[in-house]
Amino acid sequence: MSCKTEMSSNSSTIDPQQSALLFISCADQLEPLLKEELKALGLVDLRLGFRGIYAPYTLENIFKINYLSRLATRVMLPLAQFSCPDTQTLYNEAKKIPWLDYLDETKTFAIDANIKHPMIRHSLYGAQLVKDAICDVIREKKGARPSVDTKNPDVQINVFIQNKRATISFDTSGAPLYKRGWKESSGEAGVPETLAAAILMHAKYSEREILVDPFCGAGTFLIEAAMMATQTPAGFFRKKWGFVHLPSFDNAQWEEFKNHWDQKRKPIESQSIIGSDSDANSFRLCKEHLKKTGFEKEVLLIHTPVSKFNPPRSPTLLVTDPPFGKRLHAPPQIYQDLGNFLKAKCPAAPWGFLLTSSYHLVKASGCTVLSEWPLQHGGLSVTLYQLKN
Repeated sequence: MSCKTEMSSNSSTIDPQQSALLFISCADQLEPLLKEELKALGLVDLRLGFRGIYAPYTLENIFKINYLSRLATRVMLPLAQFSCPDTQTLYNEAKKIPWLDYLDETKTFAIDANIKHPMIRHSLYGAQLVKDAICDVIREKKGARPSVDTKNPDVQINVFIQNKRATISFDTSGAPLYKRGWKESSGEAGVPETLAAAILMHAKYSEREILVDPFCGAGTFLIEAAMMATQTPAGFFRKKWGFVHLPSFDNAQWEEFKNHWDQKRKPIESQSIIGSDSDANSFRLCKEHLKKTGFEKEVLLIHTPVSKFNPPRSPTLLVTDPPFGKRLHAPPQIYQDLGNFLKAKCPAAPWGFLLTSSYHLVKASGCTVLSEWPLQHGGLSVTLYQLKN
């Protein structure tokens, strides 16, 4: 990530009000889809980047991307950019940032660092240097230093260094945006909400579909689909945001923005989203999540293996993330049962979408593969297969 602004080659602090570009990060392979989503949200002057999109900085854009984007991971506002030949420069340049504009001795902060530099061998060391600079600035001004809280900080800072060029950014999201605010636990291999939303978009899901997920797990696909169908903002269930610590933050403007989009929520037809799972713990967790989000009436949940799954309505679209890999002990029989389910119980669904790391297991389904989309899931290389029933 590098943000081009009007600065000298040695560059230092940035005035966000005048020249900064936001960097909206996303998972690998999702950049084009994110760009189209941001266009649909009304953003202009977008530029494709590596694992993200650049967009003009406005408070409205920060609200819009954080609250409405289903694909973005973080929305970062650069505070400084500079040539970084060594560790002393990193510390010195970090000290030039007016940190008291963003936090003081009463707030907590954390630093996320991604550094490739011959003199900074570990990202944690680079993060430590910036942490020291922040604490030194605030202690010199206020007589006390803020505390670091890596789990639930008030302010999240990002440090990115590549080719001896550094960018220090304020993370306007706080916690990553795939943390929607409703999930208690993702289970052993839960799909991130942003990836689930991307797959649903790729599958052309809309509220007109009868969606089925026969391996629903914690309910991520079901709830993401329900949020999309009801026009529930992606950030509707979140309680904490990084942008409230921006000096330009206006709470009245935020509340007006939020209320405007919350009022666009609409009901959907009951049982238009159907899920099942044979695992008792997953089934219980999914029920808890549906209750927490208020979608327990819209989404039908059935505790049964896919071999015995008989949905009361004929699905028009199947999207699922079945067990795969040695860690999840997925036998080929599960995929054979899934293929039989798609053929026998989904006659109105011309195809299904299946996320897995094993083409061998996909072949066991007996379905024809129409397309493949390589993705990343939990550090693993996986593929979304489009299957013909």
